[in-house]
Amino acid sequence: MFHKNRTRKKDSKPKEAGYKLTYDNLAIPEVHTHEQPEIMDSTEEPGDVTYDSVAIPEVHIRKKGTKPADQ
Repeated sequence: MFHKNRTRKKDSKPKEAGYKLTYDNLAIPEVHTHEQPEIMDSTEEPGDVTYDSVAIPEVHIRKKGTKPADQ
């Protein structure tokens, strides 16, 4: 009943996938398998870093249980 034992005919032609395997717009990461030469010597010290033009965000930390004043 309701075609439980019905055998289905398989297609001789395989179904096509819903996607195309083209690599025109695919970004492939660059993988380096050889070791890179060390550019910076251990005797050299790195240069100084200045933070003059860096924006520092204001952080307001509230105590637990207090609500901000809406008044």
